[in-house]
Amino acid sequence: MAPDQHAYEQREIREANAQITAAARAPLQDRKEAQQAFFEAMRDQPDVVADRIGWLLDGNYGYGSMLLARRVLGSRRMNRPATLTQMIGVFEWQSPGDMTRTAWKKLSPGEKHALQREVEKAILDAEAGLAD
Repeated sequence: MAPDQHAYEQREIREANAQITAAARAPLQDRKEAQQAFFEAMRDQPDVVADRIGWLLDGNYGYGSMLLARRVLGSRRMNRPATLTQMIGVFEWQSPGDMTRTAWKKLSPGEKHALQREVEKAILDAEAGLAD
């Protein structure tokens, strides 16, 4: 990789990490509203959450966030659906990771299963797209 490309990727990753940090440091009321909005999306529209994960993996939220998401996609030993769900919670809904986990725990078993199924489909679609 060319030094300029490496520097560019590192800069983009720093920017994505800054977005994650900003969401975690937002005023408490904003974080609670974001958590509630993401909870409702996970509960009522798991297909939309999965669709946004596809957007994340395609780079629609920026190159740095895409690189972070693709690292997760390539890490088979981690809970990829959970990690990508937390990531999209930050990038789309501005819900910090810890608050996203709390919201996820409030889902019923059936809602968790529906979300998991949709996110796993998004992961398979992304892997198929990268293989082409």
